[in-house]
Amino acid sequence: MQKLSFVIGVTATGKTYFIENSFKDKNVEILNIYDYQIKVYDEEGYNDSIPIDAEFRCLKKANDMFLHDIIEKLKDGKNVVAEHTLYKAKRRIAYIEEIRKAADVNIEVYVMCPTDILWEENIKKRKLLKDFNGYKREYTELFEFPNLSEGFDAIYEVSDGKVFKREDPLKPEIVEKARKEIKEENERIFKENKSRMEKDKLIKSMNTRPFWHYCEVCGKKEFITAQDAFDKGWDYPPRMGFFGLLSPRKCGKCSINDTLYWKLIIEDGSSDSSYTDLTPDELITLRRIQEEPESLIETEEE
Repeated sequence: MQKLSFVIGVTATGKTYFIENSFKDKNVEILNIYDYQIKVYDEEGYNDSIPIDAEFRCLKKANDMFLHDIIEKLKDGKNVVAEHTLYKAKRRIAYIEEIRKAADVNIEVYVMCPTDILWEENIKKRKLLKDFNGYKREYTELFEFPNLSEGFDAIYEVSDGKVFKREDPLKPEIVEKARKEIKEENERIFKENKSRMEKDKLIKSMNTRPFWHYCEVCGKKEFITAQDAFDKGWDYPPRMGFFGLLSPRKCGKCSINDTLYWKLIIEDGSSDSSYTDLTPDELITLRRIQEEPESLIETEEE
């Protein structure tokens, strides 16, 4: 029977160090969720920063890839060591249930629980953005210590290199709760993905379909295609700028110096999201841009 060893814990608690020193002489495949996260970020084009609304989607994709590789290596007859944070019981239960469907395997978990002194030293050595108190608070508020009811065959606590077997009382109630949360989460993700696909389809259609073009300067409006607008000198997505992002929305006869973009970005250089000094017409323009491209499909009420 193959063995799968999860090594989990909060940032800088010594997961990688423990793996290198505890499994280096064993014939195991070592997988690290961080490698998968970096790969997904690169594939999605988020090399420097990632929008909040895209982060969860990327993390889920990385976790799916990570789980897939664990299962494939177990099927190939290999023992696996999987490094992950896995704060929540529902994440661990979801992993374990899928793995047990695919392979006959012994699953154990090592939970990194260093003393505060060693943990703080690790954080300083790695020059991390958050200080010790930040990570300590993250552990206290978010981390749920594993329980055998989740499906593990054995649970171990690792404290400053010493390993202790944990046999806490079973908590079968966490399993049903986790399944309910996972189901709700999957339904939400499905709806979000469907909405995003519909949005992408709509944006793509804007290259060929006519839609309303509003000049924010003179008030002119035309129901024309993007190509027609471009030929007439309009500054308008998708040929000029991007839908939903602040840039000029004007006809070919008006000046960019009179646009909301010029006022906020060029003159003020403001990132203030309150926009308290905007006129009623400027607020209408801003709202229309924020709601693009849907706001351009049907004419606005007079």
